[in-house]
Amino acid sequence: MIKNLVLILTLALGIKVCNAQVKYKMFVGKGNSGQFRLNIIPITYDSTVSDITMLQYVDSLPAGLFHSKMYNVLFTGDSTHLAIQITEGTYLFHTRYTVTEYYKNGNKKRDTYYTKHLKKYWTFNYYADASPMFTGKYNSSIKATKGYAATPDYKGEVKKGKWSYYNSDGNLVKIEKYSHDGTMTFTKEYTPPKHTLTTTLNPKHPKGLPYVIQ
Repeated sequence: MIKNLVLILTLALGIKVCNAQVKYKMFVGKGNSGQFRLNIIPITYDSTVSDITMLQYVDSLPAGLFHSKMYNVLFTGDSTHLAIQITEGTYLFHTRYTVTEYYKNGNKKRDTYYTKHLKKYWTFNYYADASPMFTGKYNSSIKATKGYAATPDYKGEVKKGKWSYYNSDGNLVKIEKYSHDGTMTFTKEYTPPKHTLTTTLNPKHPKGLPYVIQ
């Protein structure tokens, strides 16, 4: 009995490891060269293409091991830069999609998470230098009404919980809180302190004041 249990657990662990490898290193190059080919779907990305359009296409494709998939989208009119990467994985027996958007400089622009029903529920957004811009969660189980914080992709998606906003220096500048139905219940703005530092690398201004490092 114990031997069988150990065997089952070992097999399960091996499958999970293989699943992770398939998710992040799909389509190995011929001859075991160690090169990996990007799996590009025939959709190009610009401001008119929604996440749902891309996710519906990916969802229609044959499933991989444990439904593991990784697909990529290029910019419209620019086949040299990766615009979107879509991954589908099984987490705690639930399917989850991750849409990762990139700036053309290669830095991550956002990570947006979707349920197996293609409902957005969490997002992390970044500036072009990869510093955080804002983050927050969505509640897709109710219908948005006038005055609620509906998002462009789904009229039924509303903000919920705590949303945090940052300036380009990475300092927190605003917090919003939303109730379960999408009503804003709290908001507060912050003025990040300006730190001053006078060193040989940060000499005093000709007027005698230290330069300000923001």
